[in-house]
Amino acid sequence: MKTGHLTSVRLEQGSDIVHLREVALALTSVLGFGTFERTRIVTAVVELGRNAIEHGKRGRAGFKLAENDGRPVLAVTVLDQGNGIPANWLDGTNPVAASDGMGLGLRGVERIATGFNVDTGSEGTRIQVTFRASQPCDANESPWHTAMDALEKLETSDPMKALTAQNRELMSSLDERDLLMRELHHRTGNNLTLIVALIRMSKSQATQEETERVLSELETRVAALSKAHELMQKSAQGGIIAARDLLQAVASNAKQAFNAPDLNVTIDVECNTLEMDGRLAVDIGLIVGEIITNAYKHAFRGRKEGAIRVEFTTDAEGAMALTVSDNGCGLSDDADRPERSNSLGWRLIRTLTFQNGGKLSVDGSDGLTVEIHLPPPE
Repeated sequence: MKTGHLTSVRLEQGSDIVHLREVALALTSVLGFGTFERTRIVTAVVELGRNAIEHGKRGRAGFKLAENDGRPVLAVTVLDQGNGIPANWLDGTNPVAASDGMGLGLRGVERIATGFNVDTGSEGTRIQVTFRASQPCDANESPWHTAMDALEKLETSDPMKALTAQNRELMSSLDERDLLMRELHHRTGNNLTLIVALIRMSKSQATQEETERVLSELETRVAALSKAHELMQKSAQGGIIAARDLLQAVASNAKQAFNAPDLNVTIDVECNTLEMDGRLAVDIGLIVGEIITNAYKHAFRGRKEGAIRVEFTTDAEGAMALTVSDNGCGLSDDADRPERSNSLGWRLIRTLTFQNGGKLSVDGSDGLTVEIHLPPPE
C-alpha cells in the first residue's frame, strides 16, 4: 500500500474549520471507516482544529495515510504557535478540556483515536492522532490514490474555494518573504554597527597619523550607511527617511571620528521638513559625509577651531538643494579644482551626484562651499 502525505489545512479563521471538516469527511468516507467511525473522527479532528485557532491563534492540520495490519490508518497532525497547553488540560481535571459531546476536549479525542500524542511547550503545540479503519484494504484498490481523488473532487467542486486557497498561499508566501527581508535587514544593520565599532577600535590603536586618518574616513562612510539603514528600518512608511535625522547623524558621526584635542569643529545642520526614499538617503548621506571629511582634511590646517554648515532644502516642485560650506582657508586662485580631483572621496561625490541627475558646483572664494542641485524625484 502506498502511504504518505495527503494534504494540509491552514487554521486561522472560522471558515477554515468548515474546510477541515470537509477534508476529514472526504478522507474517512473513502478509507474504509464506518458511518459511526466517520462521525467520531470528523468531530475529533474539528475539535483539535478549533483548539488550534482559539488557543493557539493559528495553526495547520496535516493529513497522512499510513497502514497497520493491512488496514488504512489516517494520521492527523495539528500544529499551533500558541503558549502551550496547561497541565490540567492534559490530566483531565479541566472541565472544558475533558468535556463530552461536540466539545470533546483532549481526553475525548484521545478516547476516539487509535494513537494519541501531545508535545507542548511555550513555543507551541504538536498533537498527533491516528485512526485505524475497521475494514482492510481492497487488494484491487489503492487507498492513497482513492484518497487523492476524493481531495481533488473536493477542491474542484467549489472554484471560489480553490481561488481563495491560492490567494492565501500567495499571501503566506509574501509574509514569509517579508519576514526573511526583515531578518536580513536586521542582520545587515547589526553587521554595519559591528564594522563601525571595529574601525573605531582599530583607530584607537593606530600609531601612524596616516593610518588614523584613513580609518576616520572609512568610519564616516560606513557610519553614514549604517545610520541610513537604521532609519529605513525604523520608518513606518516603507523606507522613507527624514532628511534632518539622517544629516544630523552624519554630522555627529563625523565629529566623533575627526574632532580631537587640538581641533574642535562645530557642524550645524539646517534642513526643512523633507523626506526621501532610502536609496536617495544613502547617497545624500555618503555625499555629505565625504564633503565634511574633506573639510576636516584641508580647511582647518594650522587652526584649533572651525565651523561647517550643512543646508538641505526643497522648493515647491520638489527640486532639492544641498549646500555644505566651511569657514576654512578656501582655495587660492591657482589651486587645483577639488571637484575634478581623482581622490576616492571626490570621485564618489561626482558619481552619486550624476546618478541622481544632479549638478555639482564648488566655490572656494570664502572658505569652501559645495552646492548640489537635484531634480524632483520621479
